[in-house]
Amino acid sequence: CSMRLPTKPWHTPTSTPTPKTPEEKAAVQLEAYLEVRDIAYRKRTIDFKTLNPVATGDEFLQLQHAVASMSLKKVTVEGEYTHTLDEPRNRGKEMLIIDCEDRTGVTWKNDGAVRQPDFTDPKGKPLRNPAPVEYTLVKDKGVWKASDSDLLWDQPC
Repeated sequence: CSMRLPTKPWHTPTSTPTPKTPEEKAAVQLEAYLEVRDIAYRKRTIDFKTLNPVATGDEFLQLQHAVASMSLKKVTVEGEYTHTLDEPRNRGKEMLIIDCEDRTGVTWKNDGAVRQPDFTDPKGKPLRNPAPVEYTLVKDKGVWKASDSDLLWDQPC
């Protein structure tokens, strides 16, 4: 049984200890990336000054593609995601962290109409909520950055 770590509020109190281990640093970076991603979804635009320090590779490109597609297809996102991070798994050159992403507080709309069903799995069935998403983080210029994500659609959180 893995231990669940609730994500920290974006504005952490000054008494919060500075992350020291690679795992702690990677988790803080993933939290920062998820905040940037969630804001990009709601605003349908990307602030590269906030994205560049927390994402790289496929994840960086996928977020750009998703936001561009949302604008083109008139998709809007309202509300807040809830992220619960699992213990980071250190694989040497990369860190794997599963986010149990809860979309309960989020509404996706297509051209003003609420999307029904919300999301589907590859078999066309409604996607479970919350759903686990495995993030890969890699070191880029000495800093952990989200580089890839994989929706584990067939697994529970």
